[in-house]
Formats: sequence, C-alpha cells, structure tokens
Amino acid sequence: MGGKRVLSIGVTGTPGCGKTTLVKSLKFPIVGVNDLAIELDCVSHIEGDETSVIDVEMMAKLFVQPIDLTLYDGHLSHYLPVDAIIVMRCNPSEIAKRLESRGYSEKKIRDNCEVELMGGPWNDLCSDERPICEIRSPQQGFEEAIDWINSGCPPHTTPETALDWISRE
Repeated sequence: MGGKRVLSIGVTGTPGCGKTTLVKSLKFPIVGVNDLAIELDCVSHIEGDETSVIDVEMMAKLFVQPIDLTLYDGHLSHYLPVDAIIVMRCNPSEIAKRLESRGYSEKKIRDNCEVELMGGPWNDLCSDERPICEIRSPQQGFEEAIDWINSGCPPHTTPETALDWISRE
C-alpha cells in the first residue's frame, strides 16, 4: 500500500462462502456491515416485505476509519472506503448446502449460487485499486489471509487471476 498503514479490511463474498468463519479465526476486531448500517441509520425496509435495504453510498460517506486494524464482515463490505479487501470464494455447491442449512429459500439459494458462479464481488471490483486478496474457501486455509495481513496487504489478486468457476468446469 505504498507505506500506508492498513487500518480497515473489508471481507466480502457471496453469502455462505465463509466470511464470518474467516474473520472470527483472525483474532482482529470485527464490525459486521449490517450492524454498521443500523448504527449509521442506513437501513430502510420495504413495506409488506421482510427485506431490508442498505444505503451503501450513505454508509460509505459516514464511514470513519478505525484507530486499529479492524475487519468489516459482510457481502457489501467492498462498498466501504476500506484500505484493503479480502474476497472469499467457495464452490457454489458448498454455498448451496450452507444456505440450505440456514433455511434460505430455493430461489435465494439459486440466486446466490449464480452470483458466485459469475464472480461474486469481482464484478464490482474490476477497476478497484485497493489491494485485494482472494481466499478460496474451504480449499485454501485461512493462513494465507493472516500472512497477507501481516505483510501489510500487498497487491495479491486481480480480476485476471481471480477464480473463474465457469472456465474451470
């Protein structure tokens, strides 16, 4: 990061890919993006629906850099002005199992698996200049994330080197 001390890392990825498992294993302070959105009053509810909508633009404007290294856990964390990003990836069939165990609807499971197949958050990160590290869960261990953070979060993964499930099949 050109000598800049990394204070905030967004941990993003498709729901069910292992973000929360990763951040809990890293032993750094954690802020859930959903909790942050509520705290900053950036959540609205759709009338007649159980869906909540997070105003990511407003949340990004209200975001304050932490004093110490903090991990921001959530599939919208890459929209925050964090210093670096970890993109969690996971085989879509494993995501389906995890989301089914959480009681997600078939449609929501299918939608999330399709998002992962199409690259997950990489679609939003193609021109992002922040350092990014892709962790392939569960095939990759979490040691890579710890090593990456401890080395100052150097550029690691690009859209060109990111996992491509479609070409891989």
